[in-house]
Amino acid sequence: MGDLSRDEPAEAPETAAAPADGQDSSADGQDSSADESGPQNPRRPTAEQTARLSELLRAVEGTDRVYILTHDNPDPDGIASSAALAFLLEGVAGKQTSVLFGGIVGRAENRALMDELGIEFSRMETTELDPSALVALVDTQPRSGNNSLPEGRIANIVIDHHPVTPASQAAAFVDIRPEYGACCSMMTEYLRIAKLEPDRRLATALFYGIQTETMDLGREVSEADVSSSLFLYPRADPAATSRIRHPSLPLALFHAIHYGLEHGWRREGVLCVPLGRLAYPDLGAQLADLFVRGVGVTWAAVAGRYGDQLLLSLRTFEPTAHAGELVREVVGERGSAGGHGTMAGAGLDVRTLSEAEYDALLESLFSDLCAALGVASADSVPLIGKGEG
Repeated sequence: MGDLSRDEPAEAPETAAAPADGQDSSADGQDSSADESGPQNPRRPTAEQTARLSELLRAVEGTDRVYILTHDNPDPDGIASSAALAFLLEGVAGKQTSVLFGGIVGRAENRALMDELGIEFSRMETTELDPSALVALVDTQPRSGNNSLPEGRIANIVIDHHPVTPASQAAAFVDIRPEYGACCSMMTEYLRIAKLEPDRRLATALFYGIQTETMDLGREVSEADVSSSLFLYPRADPAATSRIRHPSLPLALFHAIHYGLEHGWRREGVLCVPLGRLAYPDLGAQLADLFVRGVGVTWAAVAGRYGDQLLLSLRTFEPTAHAGELVREVVGERGSAGGHGTMAGAGLDVRTLSEAEYDALLESLFSDLCAALGVASADSVPLIGKGEG
């Protein structure tokens, strides 16, 4: 991995060391950390947080190299949190790290983020793992269907904020916190506990990762996400954040929007949008984030084909929704699925299907989704009616 510390860090005060032997420094014996917050005076680490970092460092003892693998077609949360773990393991444990991902980085914003980070990410498909090295999964879990961990290879470390999967329990170190809105918040917490100051590039990436994952702290956000954002904001580069948020967009995105507008339909507040073939894997998720913002839309389901996969993305703003559970119920044994309360996705292998069979499967998925959401009997209305657009 490239040197994340070669740029000058943003100006920020050093974190004061905790009093020795757990002694409290306040005059009245009360824990003064209760009044400390934000980037200027970050809270003193709790015993649980300190123990968690120690356990992570113990998990990498006895090896020189750690492979850090995030989910396929990584998003900002996966990209930035993986880079932060590499920075942590190199800076504190002196380990050699390689950051890996499967699939491609297709979304323009995500490619811009990688460019701004300035470190090397390697594709899992072209990497031969050293049998003696350890593997850490970040923003994903073993056998979840959305990463390229080789069959038979055990993940030694799992750090994630999605609901726990049974296969994760085989790892030597497991830190899974579904109550956190972003994995970047977990990694920012680790850096603060280790007293590692992220440089401007890493701080920018972590800040952007939290903002995109939580929709600017408006979706599935926790106190930890807010605290991490406050810590990172003065350390981040606003100009770099702007470049990431506003890159040049591929024409394929506009073609997909046009196709979705012509072929999408809704039943009451449920919007279903077929996209045909996708130019890049996360295009469907990108448009699901767009279409769910439509007036009167409570759920948006966007699906398309990339390679041998039918990829389904589901979004909602319903605060009590369980999108991950819903998509697993709808997909069933037909593929792998999962997600959060308001966002979820699925992948189905369609390599053996004819075009007619593929169309029938997609129609069945949308129908089953509408049934699960209680709108199966509602009239199906085109997204854009005659004379509109």
